[in-house]
Amino acid sequence: MVNRKLLLLLSCATVIRIGAVAQSDSPAPTSPGAQVRLGNTYLDQKDYSSAMIWFRKAAEKGNAAAQNNIAWLYENGFGVKQDYAEALNWFTQAANQGDADAENNLGWLYQKGWAVKQDYAQAMNWYRKAGDQGNTRAEENIGSLYEKGLGVKQDYLEAMAWYRKSADQGNTNAQVNVGWLYQNGWGTKQDYSQALTWYLGAANKGNPYAENDIGTLYEKGLGVKQDYAVAMAWYYRAATQGHAKAQDNIGRLYENGLGVEQDYAKAEDWYRKAADQGSAEAETNLGTLFLNGHGMKQDYSEALNWFRKAAEQNNSDAQNNIGWIYQNGLGVPQDKDEAMKWYGKAADQGNARAVANLLVLSQTPHATGTIVHVCSKGNTTDCATPPRPIFSPDPEYSKQASDAKYQGTCVLMLTIGTDGLPKNVRVIKSLGMGLDEKAVEVVQKWKFEPAMKDGQPIATQIAVEVDFHLK
Repeated sequence: MVNRKLLLLLSCATVIRIGAVAQSDSPAPTSPGAQVRLGNTYLDQKDYSSAMIWFRKAAEKGNAAAQNNIAWLYENGFGVKQDYAEALNWFTQAANQGDADAENNLGWLYQKGWAVKQDYAQAMNWYRKAGDQGNTRAEENIGSLYEKGLGVKQDYLEAMAWYRKSADQGNTNAQVNVGWLYQNGWGTKQDYSQALTWYLGAANKGNPYAENDIGTLYEKGLGVKQDYAVAMAWYYRAATQGHAKAQDNIGRLYENGLGVEQDYAKAEDWYRKAADQGSAEAETNLGTLFLNGHGMKQDYSEALNWFRKAAEQNNSDAQNNIGWIYQNGLGVPQDKDEAMKWYGKAADQGNARAVANLLVLSQTPHATGTIVHVCSKGNTTDCATPPRPIFSPDPEYSKQASDAKYQGTCVLMLTIGTDGLPKNVRVIKSLGMGLDEKAVEVVQKWKFEPAMKDGQPIATQIAVEVDFHLK
């Protein structure tokens, strides 16, 4: 499974602009088009109340662009109290006149479940109406529904086709998504070079998602020579545009001393920037700094506070960490049942560490433990280097799963011996349809560099994910 939260890059509601005009002492406009243009002028000046006045004048005459713009103001709470029901009303009026932007925006409300029951089929219905008119944001949103399998059968080929339609019209978010499919080999042959090409096209137009993804390619050495300095440069470009994921990535580089001098204070600063934007990953990373006492006084209460913030957003790593805190009684009374509850939440999302913790805790009534720090630059004591796969062939599909076009991730528990060979391989998250057997069969062939502590190989128990995705 890709170790990254998938960026849907869906387009929120858009405001229709019919050419901004400068204000003057000329008579107040009376035609709907002119009234919308004047409203847009006020909109550019962030004078939302005045913009609303002129949009309403045009909307009273049935102007669809004005109706869409009124809805946009209500959706975002600009100049008025945020009101999704009012937004729904105005978007519907404009969409019923065949306005493509309003059709796309109405689909967005159905997808998010704002003022209506969440309904992906209805969202797709409105997106298609707009997409049939060549609306680039709707095309991107259709691609996203197919990529995620929301309201439709997951279909990467369809996702790629719709992303390409949007990308060919210059939509940089769609270009990023095309690159993402190439990076992962979804609906196409995996091709990091193609991914980089698409990311660069969007990044050269200032798209922060593309800049962040280019950084990831360089950080991990995917299709390019691994270069943390180049990765940092791209992350920084995205971070200065306020992209939370890039800010979190910079914090991680500083925390682990990757391409920079290890600096927990700088790591904390970047994590906080991202956390202030609600990044669950950054909230989790901040909690980890407090949990381990890296660059600050160890504070289990503060760690738990940050983990809870991230867990509220359903971040599985944070949920797993809360379980760990309760399992070991770190700043809270030791509570196995509470630990099991949080491990279960994370395990339900396929979090391999949580699955492993859940298994160990359920089999060992009084299990306790300590956190083993992974060695990094500047950290060479009381740490272990984890096992690293050096031979890991891909699994084969079972005929039954292939015929059914069935996809998913199987999680296995295994022990890596001091000789680097897997032992005692067992399924802890089943897929069925013959895929569990295929996963065990292939993992038994894997070879690892064993975990090392104090210069000596040690046996370790790990959980691994085996992905089964059709291309």
